[in-house]
Order: sequence, then structure tokens, then C-alpha cells
Amino acid sequence: MGHIVENLVEVSVLYERLGFVVPSPSCPAMPRSEGAAPEPFGAATTHADFPDSFLELATCVKEGDAGRLPADTRLVPLEAPAEVLPLLVERISGTSASLAACLDRFQGLHILMFSSPAIDEAAVRRTAAGVRRGGVNTVRREAPSGADSAIETIRYLEIDADEPHTGTAPGTGSGTVPEGRVGIVADLDPGIQSGSSRSRPCPQPCRARRHPRSRLWWRTP
Repeated sequence: MGHIVENLVEVSVLYERLGFVVPSPSCPAMPRSEGAAPEPFGAATTHADFPDSFLELATCVKEGDAGRLPADTRLVPLEAPAEVLPLLVERISGTSASLAACLDRFQGLHILMFSSPAIDEAAVRRTAAGVRRGGVNTVRREAPSGADSAIETIRYLEIDADEPHTGTAPGTGSGTVPEGRVGIVADLDPGIQSGSSRSRPCPQPCRARRHPRSRLWWRTP
């Protein structure tokens, strides 16, 4: 799932209070002009890990937004052949526009990804069924300490709206439907997920409480 937020600093702190270890976010970067230092743009993301899944925390990054990103944000300079770089920038900018459109509606869960043990076969089945989709994308990120590998590879595809559009509202661009973004992600490597630090001891003694008109329980300091 994907939690799209305005302030990644505040939300990271909230998830840490819930017991998650939130890694430093990463964000693509490139110079705004020749000879200038790379500046963040597109989208900044981090994640909260579960045993066999993760929750992505994301925010869109516009020009001048560097100051509102967490101080430990890792800038990832774009490196690609000259003929490929414009397409890469276009895709990242499109992702940022989709996140901004979701934020115009509300902060919250706008991304839902279903897991598949065979994502390439799942892609073929969607095409055969007439489901509009993007290609199978591959992204890599630093794996948590203690994992079997230093790099984690994630493969995914996104479901497109029924009809192609060019607007900026949710559901009007590639990789979006009216509800936000929906797609399929390949099963994660259990050897990497098992190395994730998913929780930490509660800093204060906790006790269980129940809402007087609900069967739900929660823990509070």
C-alpha cells in the first residue's frame, strides 16, 4: 500500500512512534542548469516494513521543496544515456503529478498493490482480459542491514484507467484509476524482508484500552 503525505518528516516520526524503523527517504535529483548542483525533484519515498510486505510513504517534490524534506534524505542523481534521460525525467515528473493530484483530494492511502508470485504471467493475463496496464517496471533500493543481499529488487506494474487521458486529476493519467494507483508487485524476497527491523520496544509501559462503544482495542503509553 502507499500512504501519500504532505510532510514526510512529520509522518516518519508518527510511524516511528508506532514502532516502525523508517529508513532515510530517497529522492531523484538532477541539476536545474548546466554546472549546478543536483536538486531533488519528482517524489521522495521511504517505507515501513512488514514480514512479507511494506507500506510506502511518499510525497511529491517540486522546485524549491528541498528544505521541507527530511535532513537525511538520500539524493539519487539521475544517470542514464542522453537518449533515455528525457523519457526518464518525463516518467518521474508524471509520478510526481499523480501524487500531487492525490494530495489535492486528501492525505492518505491512495496506492494499492496486489502481490503475485509470477508477475510476468500476471501481466499477460491482464492484457488477454483487456485490462489497460503499464509495463513491468524494475526498481532497486538499499536492503536493510542483516538481509541476504545489499540491494532489494522490486518489480511491479500499474493498472491504467479505462480510457487514456491527459489531465492531472486522479485517474486521468498513466498508472492511475479514479481511486488512485492500483497494480501488482512481485513477491518480495523473504531473505531480505526477514532482515528488516520492523519494530522496537515501546519506550514506556503500555496498557490496553477499549473504546466504550467499540470492540476495538489499542495500546497507549
